[in-house]
Amino acid sequence: MTEFPPTAGPGDPSAAGGTHIKVECVELIVHLWTLLDGEVTDDFTPETREKLLKHLEDCPPCEELHGLGERLKALIASKCRGEKAPEGLRERLRLEISRTTIIRR
Repeated sequence: MTEFPPTAGPGDPSAAGGTHIKVECVELIVHLWTLLDGEVTDDFTPETREKLLKHLEDCPPCEELHGLGERLKALIASKCRGEKAPEGLRERLRLEISRTTIIRR
């Protein structure tokens, strides 16, 4: 597990070239894709969403990361639009799903 030393960073007025990551920034990074997808889960409530959106307003590096995530998501969506799996693969998946359903009953 990597640990970040508690040194000053770009968002810190006492920055001396270090790499300090605020707790709010780490939380945003952890929940970035959930935030972009607009999902609500047990650990990502509407309150968490509002807190992270407020953080984005106050933290330019996180706002930039969020924008990068949005652009990446849009790129993936545009490149995968309209593609369908081959019929043989789709049929095999249907069969495996039905077998799984039968086994679980």
